[in-house]
Amino acid sequence: MYSQGIPDSARSCKDLIALVLRVVASCLGHATYGRYLPCHEEDRDAMTIKLRTPIRWLAPAATWPLTHPLVLATVLCAACSVGPDAGAGNTAPASPDSPSQPVESSPTTTTQPEGTRTPPSVAGGIPLKITIADTVITARLADNATARDLAAQLPLTLAFKDFNQVEKIAKLPRPLSMEGIPAGDDPDIGDIGYYAPSGDLVFYYGDVGYWNGIVRIGRFDTTMDVIEHQPDNVQVTIERS
Repeated sequence: MYSQGIPDSARSCKDLIALVLRVVASCLGHATYGRYLPCHEEDRDAMTIKLRTPIRWLAPAATWPLTHPLVLATVLCAACSVGPDAGAGNTAPASPDSPSQPVESSPTTTTQPEGTRTPPSVAGGIPLKITIADTVITARLADNATARDLAAQLPLTLAFKDFNQVEKIAKLPRPLSMEGIPAGDDPDIGDIGYYAPSGDLVFYYGDVGYWNGIVRIGRFDTTMDVIEHQPDNVQVTIERS
């Protein structure tokens, strides 16, 4: 009877209470509804609930239809007394998902190598001729202190061997200068490099990633197929072109 749902128009506690009163009235009939309306003196008795039974245990049964509506009205009044309308100073806590609440995000950490992956500048660098058996390939040195120090040692004939199937390495007669050089680098395939910790000249034909101690000192003009397929201890002559 009174479980008809709350209409959209009932937007406040006052509206809800008025709605419950109408439900109570519908349960009691027109006489009871008159309790909440102006009435004439002569109609007052007709609007009052009277239990005219001499049997004491039958009295609650007469008021039983009132129980659910009155309980609902009590709950609504209690809820309204603690809601936002109860006082201007009361504010409901914002939901954690509310857009008005700033959400603290966990910090993210990005690790970047100390060197760069910018190709070495070989424009205007010293051109090289590299002879492997009967094959001659060309390259060009970069413009940095380490490359210039290598150029000062040319010509050189070195025995290269494979390392980790990504590079060919050869021990230089002496260490090269590291003046003004980054702590490390990530060479590209086709780069010529110097690995400071071991003092090796390196030809990169695979991706090795970033390592401290790597210096990019030049670049080949051709593909790395010839170098990649050379056996260990192959003799390579490096000279100015």
